[in-house]
Parts: sequence; C-alpha cells; structure tokens
Amino acid sequence: MNAGADATLERRALIALNRVPRVGAAKARALQRAFGTLAEAAKAPPGRVAELCQELGPTLAEEVAQALRSDFAAREEARAEAANVRILTWLDDLYPDSLRALAAAPLCLYCAGDPRLLAQTQVALVGTRAASVYGAEQARRFARRLAEAGLHVTSGLAEGVDSAAHEGALLAGGPGRTLAVVGTALDCLYPAGRKPLARDIARQGGLVVSEYPFGRHGDAKTFPQRNRLIAALSKAILVVETGARGGTLITVSFAQTFGRALYALPGRADWPGFAGNHRLIRDGDARLVTSPEHILEDFGELDLRPGRAGEEPAGDAAPPGLADDERRIWEALGPDELTLEELAVRTGLPLPAVSANVIALQMHRRVRPLPGGLVRRA
Repeated sequence: MNAGADATLERRALIALNRVPRVGAAKARALQRAFGTLAEAAKAPPGRVAELCQELGPTLAEEVAQALRSDFAAREEARAEAANVRILTWLDDLYPDSLRALAAAPLCLYCAGDPRLLAQTQVALVGTRAASVYGAEQARRFARRLAEAGLHVTSGLAEGVDSAAHEGALLAGGPGRTLAVVGTALDCLYPAGRKPLARDIARQGGLVVSEYPFGRHGDAKTFPQRNRLIAALSKAILVVETGARGGTLITVSFAQTFGRALYALPGRADWPGFAGNHRLIRDGDARLVTSPEHILEDFGELDLRPGRAGEEPAGDAAPPGLADDERRIWEALGPDELTLEELAVRTGLPLPAVSANVIALQMHRRVRPLPGGLVRRA
C-alpha cells in the first residue's frame, strides 16, 4: 500500500465532497470517523453510508455516495490546471492552520496566485460597497502603508472599500501584498467588474482564494461564509467605513469570536455611512485609529509568526490531541522513514488502521509522505 496514493485518493474525495452543498467539515469528519478514510467511504453503497454515518440521512448519503464515486475530482483538477489554479485540501501543507482550526473549515481552497501567502501575517480592511470618497481614499492610504511595512492586506474583492484596499496594497510595489477572499467560485466572480482587479492581484504575486468549486455563483449564504475566512486568516481587522447594518459587521462578529484585534476609522458625526464605526468605537469594541502607524505600533506587541493550531511539543514528546492509535504511530516512527507495512509491524495495528491514521496525521501536519511509499514525522 502506498501512502502517497492513499493521500491522492483522500484529496480527491475531499474535492468531490466539496461539490455537495450540504456537506461541510463536520459531515466530512463524521464520514472519516465512520469509515476510517473517505476513500473507504467511496467504496460503500449509499445505504451503507447512511447506516454508518447517521449524520447524513438517506437523501444526503445518496448525494455523497454519487459524488465520491464520480470522476468530478479528476475533472476539477484538470480544469484547475488549465486555469492556473491550485486546489488545496486539508491534506496539503499550504492549507493554513488558521482555517484548519475552524469547526467549519473549508474542505478545499481554490487559489489563483501564490498560496504561500495564506500563512503570512495579514490585516483585513473591510467596509461598505457604497464607500464615500473619503472612505475609499482612507482604504487606499492605509492599505498602501501597511503593505509597504511588510504586512499583507486582505479583503473581499467587493466594490467600494474592498477594492480600494486591494488597489492601495498593489500600489505599495513588490509581490504578494494583498489577498482577496471571494464569495463565489473563481470563474463566477461577482460583480463581474472586479475581474480585472482579480487578475492584477494574481499576476502581481498576490492571491485570490475561494472555497467554492468551479461554477458556484454567490448567494445569501456564500458571502457571509466568505467573511469568516477573512476574519480567520487575519491577525487584525480595520473597519474603514460601515453603516449600522451590513456584511462588514458579520466580519466584525467573526473577528470577535476568533479574538482578533479590531480597529475602526472615525467619520463625520452626522454621516450615516460611519454609524457602525462610531458604535464600535463608542462601545469599546474597536480602537479608534487615524493613521496606519497606530496599527503598526500595535503589531510590535502581536505575535507575527505564521499561525499554527498549537505549540509544537518540546523534545520527543508526542503532540497533544492525538488519538491513541495516532499516538502509537507517531511514537513508532521516531526519527525513521518507514513504510505503512513497517509501521503495522512496529505498532501491531492492522494495515487498514495504519493507513487511516497516517492520513489523519497528515491532515494535522504531524507526518508527511515521502517517495517510495515512506512516511516520516513532519
């Protein structure tokens, strides 16, 4: 049995599941618990899927079984390659820990540009689509200065504040200064007028990223879901301009849940477009800032290392949070590079159990596959 081949099958299963709208991280994990691996679930008939994974129910189990048995993943990968898009799943090293830790983690990330930016220190600039001239000017000013200081500006590629923030970061020069997280598939950008900006971001070393498969248009659910990714990826969020209601405050709510630093710009006291900013400042939820330097000063006190789900253990101690069989495999590996068969001998576990647990350890970046069917500690 080849660990690399197993990982490929598991990746393709995640890509296939990502096309089923009602299957998210929780149900994908339930499938893995029920069958050991998604690749094993793909071999089971719908009735067996519904029986072992009762979280799905018979109707959804039928959809899941059809998706896993289809050639969708292979076609999606071919389409991505033709479009110069990279698809990341939980099994990939470049999938960021800040998203991996989410209860509703994306099954896949479709990346146009440099996916390495997902692990870089990001500040999100968010605000209304109907930005005032003042709001757009401030978004460009703050984004450019933050990018010049080496931070990465993240936003949602919408009209108004989002676009101004991306444009300002691009003005800073140098590659990879901005990330756009979109609420549609990469081939269905909304509004369509943002496509030239998206191309500029990708071509200049930035990143445009979506959790949705090709062909998925935006709706009332996808854009709020996009906002959770913006908040999770960023160390801090700057509210540039928002009224008393709107999607920006959804991002703020996620940021508060994730414990991110919040900043807000003031506007004129009688501007309804800044009512949300003023409430955040008044209630003490966000720090008032009038200069990018105020944020940069605070970043001297923040941990700017690329985030990890938890601290690495010292010495040879096993990482925290491992299941019993995962711990046995991790300890059996030691400093060696072993095949799955050798791990089965060392641990006394059946080969299918070794394969399933090695895939789980790969998902959490505890082991990595090597050529020749070998695995080693990450």
